[in-house]
Amino acid sequence: MMQIMQITQVARIRNRLAGVVLALSVGGLGACSTPVQERYFMLSPDEVNAPSEATTGAAVMGIGPIAIPSHLDRTQLVTRSSDNRLIINQFDRWAEPLDENIQRVLIENLDRRLHPQRIETFPWNSRDGVVWQVVVDFGQFERQPDGSVGMAARWKIVNFASGEIVVSERFSDTIIPRDTTTEATVAAMSILLGRLSDSISAAYRR
Repeated sequence: MMQIMQITQVARIRNRLAGVVLALSVGGLGACSTPVQERYFMLSPDEVNAPSEATTGAAVMGIGPIAIPSHLDRTQLVTRSSDNRLIINQFDRWAEPLDENIQRVLIENLDRRLHPQRIETFPWNSRDGVVWQVVVDFGQFERQPDGSVGMAARWKIVNFASGEIVVSERFSDTIIPRDTTTEATVAAMSILLGRLSDSISAAYRR
């Protein structure tokens, strides 16, 4: 009987030791696991160049202000899971403020399409000689619940000296990214900025 009790006690001790070892192992794995790295993204201009015969000889242009919705004005990328729900992608971030990135891309795109004498970035002063001001107000610019990327924006061209609105239009378009990755989403957003630039350029030439 005594021998059976001793065997039982040894078994219990072994089980307790095994539990301690397992707990230490799991804790060690958690401590040594690689933390999730933040990834940074940027929108990019396209490669469109207007042919020399189509050059309009545009005067000095000023781009801005660029307005984006408050829910997009953050470092993290935002997507929609439904019409009423947003997903904040904690580890996918913009490398610079989104409105500044949009402005830079529009400057590059419009410069290649219209070949103006010069392009100024908002804000500027009266000595910069801006003749035409391009103002863009985005209402939507994110991936949608169906996987597409949508853009909705109102833009206008203003005679900077007089304040007269020469052209005012609404732009809306969607595109399906090549896959579901964030990189593909950002690439699709860049394409939409190119299409917006086409719309502004065409209106300027009219």
